[in-house]
Amino acid sequence: MVAEPSYQAVESGIRNLLLNCAGLRAGQSILFVAESGPAPYFQPGLCEEVAGIARGMGFHADVLTEAPVADATDFPASVRRGMQAADLTVFFSRLGDQVRFVSAPGQERAVMTYTLTRRHLGHPFATARYAALERVHDALLTLILSCERFTITADCGTDLTGRLRRDRDGAVAGFTVRQFPVMIFPPVLCDDLEGQLAIRHFVTSSSTRAYDDSVLMMDAPVLARVSASRMVAFEGPPELVARLRDQLARAAALTGGDPLKINSWHTGINPNTFYDTDPYGDVERWGTVAFGSPRYTHFHAAGHNPGDAAFHLMDATIHFDDHMVWDRGRFVFLDRPEIRALVPDEHRAELNADVRQSIGL
Repeated sequence: MVAEPSYQAVESGIRNLLLNCAGLRAGQSILFVAESGPAPYFQPGLCEEVAGIARGMGFHADVLTEAPVADATDFPASVRRGMQAADLTVFFSRLGDQVRFVSAPGQERAVMTYTLTRRHLGHPFATARYAALERVHDALLTLILSCERFTITADCGTDLTGRLRRDRDGAVAGFTVRQFPVMIFPPVLCDDLEGQLAIRHFVTSSSTRAYDDSVLMMDAPVLARVSASRMVAFEGPPELVARLRDQLARAAALTGGDPLKINSWHTGINPNTFYDTDPYGDVERWGTVAFGSPRYTHFHAAGHNPGDAAFHLMDATIHFDDHMVWDRGRFVFLDRPEIRALVPDEHRAELNADVRQSIGL
């Protein structure tokens, strides 16, 4: 387990969040949104601790605690009002994830943080300077939008190819809430996706909507044959395939979309992402932070964009045209000379392809 950080390390993560990510100035107001209810994802008391440190930095900080909801249509009115009044909203709550694809007043001044614990806040995961990884993100997005094809392969049997459109709106899906720390690039929309995808470990929700029995545990792999971005056949134990089909149908029914559609995918770009407790204790919570790891490629499926089921591919090799960006889960893009030049010397030990933190799988 990652060691408990010092106060100074936690404060460094908070400064990175409020000053470098959000760009706040002293005297501005912050609404911190915390979770209530059983089994919270975020460490109890963390949001209040961060708010106290923010006040010590000269900000006006309020904490609003609300329970997670089913989806954005149930978003608490109290939080919406608070977002409109504050200079910045910071979510230490799943509520931030549930509105990341929709627009609402105040959302352009909102940050969803994936620092689930004090250990995350005081670790290079959150203390590595925000602007450095943001520059890497922007360079990667520029590369993606300049390419025509992508390929995704992995030792589990996954072998996929897809087409990229040149216009940003046709190639990737945007977020309406800023992420802290930088975790991924905008999801690549699946266009003419062909090949096969190994579905292993478990199927979860995509965090956009909560629904009963959103996790399907997989005691064996299922290989999905993909054509025109749809899963058209499955190979695996017949009873498990039937359960998988039912899971996808239930997820798609939330929006009335195609249960066999693969909508989009992304892979983590923050090499300091870690998860140091048992993923199987709560795989939905695990997915809330693990998706930032370069080891983890995340597919959204079942229903209208972004889809309400998620598949988890580990240690993939990914090319955009002839450019290898991930090599068996290593974010080798970081080691390109022009990308290394974007990272200050003091952060190169934290932001390179050889940094590999455990995420439990």
